[in-house]
Amino acid sequence: MATTDRITGKDLYVTFAGTSLHGDFTSVTFNTEGDLVDVTAGADTSHYYVPLGRTDGECTVESFYAGTATWQAVAVNTAGTLVIAPKGTASGNPKFQCARAIVKSREMTNPFDDATVMSVTFQLSGEMAESAY
Repeated sequence: MATTDRITGKDLYVTFAGTSLHGDFTSVTFNTEGDLVDVTAGADTSHYYVPLGRTDGECTVESFYAGTATWQAVAVNTAGTLVIAPKGTASGNPKFQCARAIVKSREMTNPFDDATVMSVTFQLSGEMAESAY
């Protein structure tokens, strides 16, 4: 098994609408799924699906609270470009970009005895394009 493509999160780079989200992150997760139509007939013994060719996806960024400016930049319903670079921005590294992501929800947790954390979920409203720097 090749080990050259394994990475850690320490070099992760994330921006939304030009605002850096990568400095204080604790995790970043994104997914894409296809739209399917159930065309199962009455005599079928299992479901039969047909792909529509459309995709849908979300991305969640969890981080330590990074100040008022960052919190305001991820206000609910804000739209912008989301960029995720798992290995950083050096030439040749992978880059995932959604030209139109919308802040679906955001949450701030303020425990009395631990760090304040924010979580932002983006609805991908366009393709998550994969390229390289």
